[in-house]
Amino acid sequence: MSEPNINRLKNQLNEHCSVLGVAPFIQTCPQHDGSPHVEIKDGRYHYIITDRGNELAHKITDDEDEIMYWLVSDVVFGMACTYELENRIKGQSFRRLLFSKQIELMKKVNPNWAKRTEKEIEAILEAHPYDDKAEG
Repeated sequence: MSEPNINRLKNQLNEHCSVLGVAPFIQTCPQHDGSPHVEIKDGRYHYIITDRGNELAHKITDDEDEIMYWLVSDVVFGMACTYELENRIKGQSFRRLLFSKQIELMKKVNPNWAKRTEKEIEAILEAHPYDDKAEG
């Protein structure tokens, strides 16, 4: 396994984002605005989300595919949110359109990641099923 490298990560993210037609961006220091940043410590990638000085999430991996999945998932989620807002269907849970768009976009980037995204969404829906009345 190769040593973690931010420039290599940026290049890979650029390739994935070009498929989606968006510009990639990786923060390497905290912005404290709820956005993630990536640090390399002790030979591992640290994916950290901070807001107003508080750490909200901190995931660690030495797997470049894993960190790339996290980063691309962020991009795809943002794109899916924008799509859902622009195409909202009255009387239907916003998550129906959001989740389907997430999977669609992820399939463009990596079919295996799309399957993983589907499983994550299934777990969400198992715990919190669609409620068209309340969410639509």
